[in-house]
Amino acid sequence: MSRMKRLLIAILILFWGIATSLLGVERVGVINVQGAIVPATAEYISRAIKVSAQEGYECLVVLLDTPGGLLESTKVIIQQLLASPVPIVVYVYPQGANAASAGCFITLAADVAAMAPTTSIGAAHPVPMGLPGGGEKMDDAMKQKLSNFAASYIETIAARRKRNVEWARASVAESAAISAEKALEINVIDLIANDLKDLLVQLDGREVRPGKILKTANAEIIQIPMSLRERFIPVNAAGGHVHPYLNCNLWHNSRVESPRCYFPRGNWHNRSNFGALYGISFACECSWGCANIAWCWHANCRVLCSITRVANSRWRNNVFPRRADVV
Repeated sequence: MSRMKRLLIAILILFWGIATSLLGVERVGVINVQGAIVPATAEYISRAIKVSAQEGYECLVVLLDTPGGLLESTKVIIQQLLASPVPIVVYVYPQGANAASAGCFITLAADVAAMAPTTSIGAAHPVPMGLPGGGEKMDDAMKQKLSNFAASYIETIAARRKRNVEWARASVAESAAISAEKALEINVIDLIANDLKDLLVQLDGREVRPGKILKTANAEIIQIPMSLRERFIPVNAAGGHVHPYLNCNLWHNSRVESPRCYFPRGNWHNRSNFGALYGISFACECSWGCANIAWCWHANCRVLCSITRVANSRWRNNVFPRRADVV
């Protein structure tokens, strides 16, 4: 009987998909971008745009709540938004969220910029951020150059989307920040919506590009979650933990993309889902061409395998630049 039920459910799903396709029911892609803007964020958004284009979604809605992030990752995202074959809607959500710093750049770059009530946007002045291994401090001349670049960059974005250029520049030069209501009043954003359903109703009938009128009032919402790979990429620039007991440092360069990770020692039975791995320290270094794995089975292993120390040392000194520009 259970087998027949599963077969019936599969058939119903198949027919639902066919009926949806034949009837031309509109679909909208939705992704959640929360936390710092890092390389994983750029990869996530890029993949979501590709999926939305391939599936023929009406638009891609980016639910945004961020305090800022890396300038280089922000630039990559903006390039993707401006070149996207599908309309992009950036929605600062939920209530109480903010599009600070890098989030301000990203919001202004969207085809449609929307915010929920009691949210904020702005404070986009870039700052240098130190990284492991030290490095020289940025002098005043370099700081000014960086600030001028960011100001002109956000001006260009605002002008492209026909938004308030003067305020955009002030968000960088003066770290100006405003509420959603004020942003709507001075033409920084296009609309305020209470929730996603309200947003889709307000988007319906809006011409976002020449000849492209959105049909979203009754659209099916398709969530595009982060992949496992994307979930493990977003470490902070200082090598912070993405899991209390799993430290993953992943970097990109022209030839190699290599995750480094280790599991610290300890009684895992009470601290994680890896209870069977009591007293095990696991270290691995892997790249596209090779893999080196070392196991330490000593119950009270106090020192991680040497390969982990080498991996961390190489990551600190050679992979990232001595500083990163953060917005």
